[in-house]
Amino acid sequence: MDSPRNILRTIKASKRILIPLHLRPDGDSVGSALACYHLLKGLGKRATVVSADPVPDIFLFLAGAKRIKVADPAGLELSRFDLIFLTDNASPARFSRKGEIKLPPKTILVNIDHHESNRGFGNLNYVISSAAATAEVLYDLFKIWKINLTPDIANCLLTGIYTDTGGFLYPPTTPDSLIKSADLMRRGADRAKITEQTFRSWSPKAVTLWSEILSHAQIRKGVAYSFLPFSVVRKVHSQAELSGIRGFATSNLLLSIRGVRAALLFTEEKPRQVRATLRSLGNVNVSKIAERFGGGGHATSAAFDFRGTIKQAMAQTLKLVKVF
Repeated sequence: MDSPRNILRTIKASKRILIPLHLRPDGDSVGSALACYHLLKGLGKRATVVSADPVPDIFLFLAGAKRIKVADPAGLELSRFDLIFLTDNASPARFSRKGEIKLPPKTILVNIDHHESNRGFGNLNYVISSAAATAEVLYDLFKIWKINLTPDIANCLLTGIYTDTGGFLYPPTTPDSLIKSADLMRRGADRAKITEQTFRSWSPKAVTLWSEILSHAQIRKGVAYSFLPFSVVRKVHSQAELSGIRGFATSNLLLSIRGVRAALLFTEEKPRQVRATLRSLGNVNVSKIAERFGGGGHATSAAFDFRGTIKQAMAQTLKLVKVF
């Protein structure tokens, strides 16, 4: 892992910086990227935030969110940028629909993350897998760098921590998560607004999909699993918030059933293109399962993409899940 001083020195030496969100951006991705955007603007840098997928409407309340350009980095002239600042990206293939992108020789890649599956693929890496969110990692770096945590930055970082811990409900939540969150609130982060926007602003489409998920739910030996067929996803037209909807359903509906220790949700985003969302209470390392299919994540929260039918995806995944 590279030193915070060396990372800051490299950032200060750069002029044009690209900050890509990961595919299907969540609160930690959006919050961390925007916190870095505000940091870089404060340093006088020309920073551009892009996302290959649309940013969910629930995060547009964050300062700078409406400046995020919906564009796949693979289609940009990357040689225009001195540095690519990746936050919350577990792998170099996670921020473009084209997979891993070949970067220009002189473009520096900075990789700041908290995923256990992150292998340190950047030119400079700062990965703390014990952190509950990348926003926590950035909080520590900003303190080391003596960055003034403005209300805008505080709001972005608290959004990252709050959403990635499920409102401090998920297993990765630590005392540090609470201490840092309290400090961010003292510095101007609006907890009430973050809570309202991220957990109390679901559209009616969410209710339709949650009812569909629950109607298909099955429980077997401590594992709850369900699926969303493409016919339903297409009918509801919910792509913009689909990631949040299924994440909430897996963590807060399926995993909340008494006796359930692991929850799996299989979403057919397109015909024969399935997204598997995996959650556990720590008794099964779902990141190891996701890695078997080319995905990744954390011990209690992971995902992967599967080429084939939902039935095939469920059958192959369930064989690997052993709840203790």
